[in-house]
Amino acid sequence: MTSGEIMLAYVLFYTITTFSLVYGTTKLGLSRSKMLYCAMISVAVMGIAVPICAALSDKAGRRRLRLLAAALSALWAFQLFWLFDTGNPVLIALAFAVGMAIFAMLYGPMGAFLPELYGTRLRDSGASVSYNLGGVLGGAVAPLAATQLLASTGASWSISLYVLAMSAVSFACVFLLSETYLTDLSGIRSEERRLLAERGTPAPGAGSSP
Repeated sequence: MTSGEIMLAYVLFYTITTFSLVYGTTKLGLSRSKMLYCAMISVAVMGIAVPICAALSDKAGRRRLRLLAAALSALWAFQLFWLFDTGNPVLIALAFAVGMAIFAMLYGPMGAFLPELYGTRLRDSGASVSYNLGGVLGGAVAPLAATQLLASTGASWSISLYVLAMSAVSFACVFLLSETYLTDLSGIRSEERRLLAERGTPAPGAGSSP
């Protein structure tokens, strides 16, 4: 579930920063330097947006912000490539920048959202496995899938459909997860200790000398 909600962030990131360079230079005949400038502008937007979205998630909620991002990604999936296919560098930079701003809405809260989903004993392994599995399923597969779809259909709408499908998967996964930004983690730790005590299992650090 958690890996599914992470996939979309990497689908957006690698579609814009990796696949787009190949698509723009080979399919649209744009120069590599123009594509790199467009990508650099979008990455700069992302760099500004990530801490803003992280702070916003402390006030509005991690789950709510990520649900909004998944919905916006679905809406932007076709506009992204419609603007891209114009070949106009200004419109391409705009398409990329909006896409990376949506990525920031997904990525900014992630550092807090993932650990908060797991109890103390599983927090590190749960968050790291979810993050890396989502990265592999999203980041490694997205450029390959986009390339194959383009080769099969010869049109960018197939890639937009792929982004739309990943947005739907991410939305469903986040929807099924709990909101965490108001969770009292100390309470979770106390509950875990109580359950361990009932099972006769020593709590982490219990019985150790100071």
